[in-house]
Amino acid sequence: MRDEWENLGVIVLAGGRSTRMGADKAQVKVNGTRLVDAVCSLIPGGVPRIVVSPQPLGVPTVSEDPPFGGPVAGIAAGLSRIDAPFVAVVSVDAPRSPELIPVLATPVRGGADVAVVEAADGYLQPLCAVWNRASLEAALDTVGTRDIPAKRLFDAVKSVVRVQGTGAERDYDSREELNSLGDVEFPSTE
Repeated sequence: MRDEWENLGVIVLAGGRSTRMGADKAQVKVNGTRLVDAVCSLIPGGVPRIVVSPQPLGVPTVSEDPPFGGPVAGIAAGLSRIDAPFVAVVSVDAPRSPELIPVLATPVRGGADVAVVEAADGYLQPLCAVWNRASLEAALDTVGTRDIPAKRLFDAVKSVVRVQGTGAERDYDSREELNSLGDVEFPSTE
């Protein structure tokens, strides 16, 4: 395992009702590869990871209870399965986001509570971030978990470092957006 991934665990959010996508986004295939597998393939072997989804995906998963409690509930559920001092949060609908984890980890290793990607338009990507575990636990205790927007977690900590995005943080919320990645195949809804 490369040093830049040392002491890191990764939470991959794959849940939700996928209303904009129209299908379970984790199981959507782009160029023959499911989005969940594409994301996990960018995390080196040996790095602890957990996928948060109420669906069986053939990878280690956990679901918030009850399901569909929003991204913060998913983060809390994932955190319960990760034993690492630094925790990355990424989403299956941003399939290249793990590429940014090493650069996000640097300020957190230096003492920041969280480092988060800032897209070119200035939008913070709360589902592309690396947290100090203790800071994330404290933020979850402060804001709660059910039906809470992920950005609210930043209000509960002192040190939020913004890291300029590279484009790898881009999320794809619709069939039309996914088509820009290549050949897209949606899972059967039968």
